[in-house]
Amino acid sequence: MFLSKLKYLKKQKLSKNQKSGRNNSGHITVRRRGGGHKRSVRIINWNGELKDSLLIGVSYNPIKSGMLFQFINKLSGEIFYQPATSKFSLLEGLNLSDTSKTNLFREPLSSFNIGDYCSHIGSSKINYIKASGSVGKILQRYTWIKNYMLIILPSGEQKLFLKTLAAVKGANLGNTQLFEKTKMAGRSRWLSKRPSVRGVAMNPIDHPHGGGEGKTSGGRPSVSKWGRLTKNVKTRKTKRALWQIFSRKK
Repeated sequence: MFLSKLKYLKKQKLSKNQKSGRNNSGHITVRRRGGGHKRSVRIINWNGELKDSLLIGVSYNPIKSGMLFQFINKLSGEIFYQPATSKFSLLEGLNLSDTSKTNLFREPLSSFNIGDYCSHIGSSKINYIKASGSVGKILQRYTWIKNYMLIILPSGEQKLFLKTLAAVKGANLGNTQLFEKTKMAGRSRWLSKRPSVRGVAMNPIDHPHGGGEGKTSGGRPSVSKWGRLTKNVKTRKTKRALWQIFSRKK
């Protein structure tokens, strides 16, 4: 698959404001973020029909690690975008006017069979399995809870999902992050990543590991700047969705 060189229209993208790790009050809640290249959000037509559409290429998604498919409607000439998956190829996308095939890019989970691969599970706002190269698998269509299916996530966790939720068949396209190298510090700054300073290199007033004569290792378990343990500590809150998780990865 080739990268498309068509220019984006203004109505197909939105400008993204840089928050630099700050909340609505202006306080820094996530450290080591700031700067970066100006990026725009591509508008994805989640409920778009593929009838009379032509797959014309693949384009980058500046705010996500996955790629985007670029479609054009042969009747109206409108260009729209969908998440790129392994379900489609260029030859399959040449003619999508066949009414015997489904016209929706995302289908309800009830139409999936056991063993099918899926991604982008959920609604347009909340999605599971959307990172580059990630994929989920249908394990059970009928479970001990009515209208729920059992799906194994890329982390190895098995979770129940409602059958009415929409999903995309196939794995996400573009597993290039494993092979990417930063190569220079400037590229990290383009990605809004600022340098991180080790706690042992700070003063005692700045970090619990700071201070000491020479190179000291802190003399205590690894903690954050605020004294919270950082290694082998579970931080996930699963009380609300504990019934939905069937098996956790150890």
